[in-house]
Amino acid sequence: MFGKNISEKERKCIALTGAAAYAVLAMLYFLLPDFPYKIALPVSVIAVFSLRILPWQISLALLSSALGDICGASGSFMGQIEFFAVAHLFLIMFFVERWFHDLEAFRRAGGRQPETRIGRIVSMAVFSAAVLAYAVIRIVMEAPAGTVRGCAALYAVIICMMMFCALVQRSRAYSVAAILFVFSDAVIGWNAFVAPVPGEKYLIMIPYYLSQLTFFLRAAHLKYSRE
Repeated sequence: MFGKNISEKERKCIALTGAAAYAVLAMLYFLLPDFPYKIALPVSVIAVFSLRILPWQISLALLSSALGDICGASGSFMGQIEFFAVAHLFLIMFFVERWFHDLEAFRRAGGRQPETRIGRIVSMAVFSAAVLAYAVIRIVMEAPAGTVRGCAALYAVIICMMMFCALVQRSRAYSVAAILFVFSDAVIGWNAFVAPVPGEKYLIMIPYYLSQLTFFLRAAHLKYSRE
């Protein structure tokens, strides 16, 4: 469980099967008529597959995201924010451990060490802070005053922290996945608090589904499998 005591061949088989099931369910989300909680099916499926092959932080992040999808489908906006905030916290835990305590994981995966150059770290921090500032000024401040605005502000801080942690991993996949996640949530916030977004279903769900699949596949280290 959680990637332990598993061969590379079994890891690859499970990851590819999970990814294929995810892709089919994601496509069906756009093609099938609406039915309860269909939005949550793709992430729920790879969350189950991830329990066998991925680090526990990524698995719990996927499970939390699936619960966030369920809350969103049931109309609980606050529940959606809360579960996705938890998902990002698990991702942050994964990235921090990977950055500071698990350099061997980089060598096993055939990757480079996390970013250590101060200039690049500062530039990534400035970029993340700029995204956060824009989100707060243009989106969060348009949310209803009180609990909703406070939770939206806290969520913006957490997701931008997750994006920063992903950027310093020196992994294009993690960086792209994080940025797609931020973009998807920004569209949700804009559509909810600022103004209706034409084609919001596609602008929200396509980046979101691509983000989750990218996290799943990159954490499975398929690219570097030797069998």
